[in-house]
Amino acid sequence: MKKGIKIVICALILIIIFFFMGKCFYSNWQQVSFKNLRFNWLFIIISYFFYACILLLTSFAWKLALACVGEKIKFMQSLSITAFSFLLRYVPGKIWGMLGQVWLTKKEGGISEKKGGVCVILTTVISILSGLFLILIMFPFVSKNRFSSNLYFLFAIVPLFFVILYPPIFTKVINFGLKMFKKKGIEFAIGYNQILKLLSLYILLWITQCIGIYFLIGSFYSIKPSFFISLCGIYPAAWVIGFLSFITPAGLGVREGILSYLFSFYLPTSIGIMTSVIIRIWGLIGELIFFAIFARNIKRYI
Repeated sequence: MKKGIKIVICALILIIIFFFMGKCFYSNWQQVSFKNLRFNWLFIIISYFFYACILLLTSFAWKLALACVGEKIKFMQSLSITAFSFLLRYVPGKIWGMLGQVWLTKKEGGISEKKGGVCVILTTVISILSGLFLILIMFPFVSKNRFSSNLYFLFAIVPLFFVILYPPIFTKVINFGLKMFKKKGIEFAIGYNQILKLLSLYILLWITQCIGIYFLIGSFYSIKPSFFISLCGIYPAAWVIGFLSFITPAGLGVREGILSYLFSFYLPTSIGIMTSVIIRIWGLIGELIFFAIFARNIKRYI
């Protein structure tokens, strides 16, 4: 598919998604109980504290991934690389953030593009698997009295993750996925304990992000503490689906649509739609601040 056509299709999809979200938002706005709306600066500050933790953990994950392939990089270098690659995710095509991460890793740390590419694939797969892992753990609680009360069988799938992550099997799974997208397979030697460390770190990342989002929502709407459990299943599900959409940059529109639908089971429809958009803006502002602070060294390569 030509680049111009792909951009047009992407734009049309975004217009359609946000049109129906806007229409639903408008038709349900009168149902909002305004007495539950408020504005709490302290909660916003707390939410950005946790967002800062997310960005620092992401940078540490990149440093750890490089260590898995026998390479070392300073943490400040990893922060600069992560800050720049975050913004590149919004360029249509999804791959630009990954390519930027590989290129800057080579410039900053002198690490080969091959090893950088392996680490991009490794962290991407681990982030998706950790999200699915959290969904399986949390969704039986999310779905109770919402979709079905008989989803506890999902817990039986959890041990399968530890089988998939076993290095020989994990490598085959990655190469099978690459083959489906007509990409060349990769070879790398990585220990089982290193994979589990990365998985644990990304699960911590998901939970930290959900804490930040919980305080963000709490800054303008009254929610129960129990909503946090649901959020730990809802947000990873929306993120993974948005990422795998392969159409819009950074899952833009798709993620908001999924979040709006799942939030509608817990929040008024208009609040759910508004919240899904606010989460995107919250993240973008956080990434811009992060870029301004840690990406100063990048200018010598541009």
